[in-house]
Amino acid sequence: MCHKSLLTGVLFLIFLLGQTFVAEAQDNHYWAQQYGATGTLMGGAMIGAVSDNAAVYYNPGALAFINNPSLSVDANVYRMDKIVITDGAGKDMNLNSAQLSVYPQIIAGMVNLLKKSRFRFSYTMLTRNHGNVLMNARYTAGASADGTSSPTSFIGVFDYVNQLNEQWFGMGVGYGLSEKLGVGATFYASYRGQSYQLTNYVQEVKQVDTHSVFSTTTHDEAIKYNTFRLLVKMGLSYHTGPWKLGLTLTTPSVPQYGKGSVQRQNSVITVSEDAADMKDNFLIMDKKTDVKATYRHPIAIGLGAEFQTDRTRVAISAEYFFRTGTYHLVEPDATPFVYPPSYLDSASYEPMIDNFLHVEMATKPVLNVGIGFSQEIYKRLTLLLGAYTDLSSYEEPDEADELLHGFGGTDVYHFSGGLSYSRQKQAITLGFSYAFSPGKKVPPYTIINQTPDFTENAVISSHSFAIVLGYTYFFTKFSE
Repeated sequence: MCHKSLLTGVLFLIFLLGQTFVAEAQDNHYWAQQYGATGTLMGGAMIGAVSDNAAVYYNPGALAFINNPSLSVDANVYRMDKIVITDGAGKDMNLNSAQLSVYPQIIAGMVNLLKKSRFRFSYTMLTRNHGNVLMNARYTAGASADGTSSPTSFIGVFDYVNQLNEQWFGMGVGYGLSEKLGVGATFYASYRGQSYQLTNYVQEVKQVDTHSVFSTTTHDEAIKYNTFRLLVKMGLSYHTGPWKLGLTLTTPSVPQYGKGSVQRQNSVITVSEDAADMKDNFLIMDKKTDVKATYRHPIAIGLGAEFQTDRTRVAISAEYFFRTGTYHLVEPDATPFVYPPSYLDSASYEPMIDNFLHVEMATKPVLNVGIGFSQEIYKRLTLLLGAYTDLSSYEEPDEADELLHGFGGTDVYHFSGGLSYSRQKQAITLGFSYAFSPGKKVPPYTIINQTPDFTENAVISSHSFAIVLGYTYFFTKFSE
């Protein structure tokens, strides 16, 4: 049983060594976050008829129809994200992460720069992506019930950290071409920072004949980077009778700056009095800092429509994100330490050594859809309901190790509801949102236990709960 477990670990490590290093750290979802309390609770279906400060994100063309300058602060007051991977570290060894986050969705406002003008100016700071996943698992075996030593001892460890923060800072302008048609654009500067680390090792001490054999299999990698990019979101908004229609185009991001660091180590080390036990020993390790980092956001097209009566709004929005193609987040030249040195002269190992620190990315096209419903149920009190999809954009790169991408390949479905109360100078919105991903079979991420009942499939699923709070204060209306 011990020999089988260790052999599995060695084969897993050799498989990793044959692949390009790929960042599991990418988020793979474009609609993970909606903006403004009303927009969130109505499923992000705002492209057609957004009527508050969130227009600076959803459809800058709709800024032309907003006559009340205001300041809005909207936040996920509490958000709980839970990920469970059944058998993710071996048979009956589950991996899970449950993290509580508090962060602002969007801070936005409008200013009156030109008196008696059809121009509308807006500003915003929004959290485009936020993630915090922490997983760890431990397995030990070998000590007897009375605490005495066993002929065989075994330790397996898996630690995983993935923290993401992406902020967009924007200035928007809208212009009313007529009473029915508005155009606009928001110019964004985007910051994205991410830190990812994976540590996985298995250690075994066993008695062979008259001597002990110590074996350890290690896989360790870490990425940390920061990037700055520029992009533009343009929009058209058209109002006719009870109908409001919208069209948006988001440009690909243009990188301005990006730096990062990457490190990786793989090894199989056996210590024994018998030299034959150590014939498969190897170690490869490298680290590079201050390397160029690049992250791409794809071109996207959005469409939206809303039907509105005196007390009711029904809205739908869809956004299509194009493929980015395969590219490298970081691509430093590797100069690893390799043992035994003979591997450096092997043609079969040369591609693996050259690409040892490459971090490859790729995304496929996705179409997300949201629907929203709003109903005034009492004086100034409105019910808000919504649902939307957040499909995964993950596409396996040409040289990818799919074991490192299982967290990002799941589709997520969001549901929300809440109430909004408005007065002459202010509006308060409070609600609740829930998201889940259906269970999906993936390969186990590692094997850190000794069970003889090995599994070929793990199952990943996720759940997210958030309390949403929004506050808007209205200033004096724009001059006509």
